[in-house]
Amino acid sequence: MAVLSLLYFFYQPVENSFHPKCILHSLTGLHCPGCGSQRAVHALLHGEVKSALGFNALMIAFIPLILYSAFVFCWNATRRKKITHKIFYSTAFVKGLLIVVVLFSVLRNLPYKPFNMLAP
Repeated sequence: MAVLSLLYFFYQPVENSFHPKCILHSLTGLHCPGCGSQRAVHALLHGEVKSALGFNALMIAFIPLILYSAFVFCWNATRRKKITHKIFYSTAFVKGLLIVVVLFSVLRNLPYKPFNMLAP
């Protein structure tokens, strides 16, 4: 995780992109839920919270969940006593997550204020 953070700290996603372009955006001009995530992580690592939220607010909101999941994975890989949370495996959690992602995807593509501020 630290190596990945260092990579994103020194890597400028706007100037050098070794990742493929978003197919949805290339074909339709619409922003997928992941559009702007690399720029958001880069900005956040440089302390630019406002810019990071502007690039992809959903990614920034999910960072605590991603970090916690990585911690649990590493903990469980190295310890006998496992951390288990049934909420992550519940249907309600997965449905809620899906609803949030779809809603974010739709809202960030609306051409009206304040929703157009969700687009990167």
